[in-house]
Amino acid sequence: MTDSAPIFILGLQRGGTNQLLNALRSHPDTIWPDGEMHEVLRPKPALRGATAKTLAGYLPTALRSGDIMNPRRAPGPLRPRDRAWIARELARATERNLPEVRRFKRALAAQGLGPAVPSGRARMVLKVMNYNIGLATDLDRIYPGARFIGLVRDPYGICESMMARGGNPTKILELYRYFGETLLRLEQRGLPLKVVRLEDMVGDFRQCVDEVFDLCGLAPNATQGLCLQSKERITDAAGRVIGTRKVDTFHAFDHVNRHMRADINDAARAELAPEVAGLVQKNCAAVMERFGYLAPVALG
Repeated sequence: MTDSAPIFILGLQRGGTNQLLNALRSHPDTIWPDGEMHEVLRPKPALRGATAKTLAGYLPTALRSGDIMNPRRAPGPLRPRDRAWIARELARATERNLPEVRRFKRALAAQGLGPAVPSGRARMVLKVMNYNIGLATDLDRIYPGARFIGLVRDPYGICESMMARGGNPTKILELYRYFGETLLRLEQRGLPLKVVRLEDMVGDFRQCVDEVFDLCGLAPNATQGLCLQSKERITDAAGRVIGTRKVDTFHAFDHVNRHMRADINDAARAELAPEVAGLVQKNCAAVMERFGYLAPVALG
């Protein structure tokens, strides 16, 4: 590992990755691009010039190797040119986002939770989500010495949360199984990977963050808290939504657990229909066992 080796968070939507991401962002040695890996390299089509330019840059890779950055399906093998493109574009995106990085660090320092002056190191932190975690071995080749954090959550909680946002349970559980099996294969291959359970992070956030910092070679006492971010809608005089803005809230590491629901999975499980709970057990029991989750008896 080198002082500039990136840190990748491998996670699922609704899996608690934002808290861990912002703990890493709050360390003085880290920088990051604006968005998850697929958002940076494969943004949704839009009329904005910057987005169109990024899409145009993705087109040669898509024509050569397929839609490899699509987080909704497993990626195929990457070619050397694909890996070179990823390294180049992530570096450019991170450079463009440095003003926001500096603003974030200044805001944290103003609360007395971080140093007033960031360090001279530059460890890129990036979320790699859903099926994109199939690119982890390629990222390890692109960035020798990179560190990987796999954040897992009880599949009952993941399933209910994604279904509440319109997800199909069959597709959700296919994704969960792919994600879990991929993490286990990465561990077996010796990837520098630490698997963290959301439930353990909720139980003792400070200890979890200290362990992650240790794996990544980050000084454990360089920052005392984190900045969590949410988006607030901006409306015009007629009440129409015309945009969003980031809203910062600040928390000392030792107090973060007060803002995290320890019963989140129990509440989610209670919302699942019996047939869906049965699907969870049928599709994910083996992965649940490997990650230390007990597979409960199907409801009903």
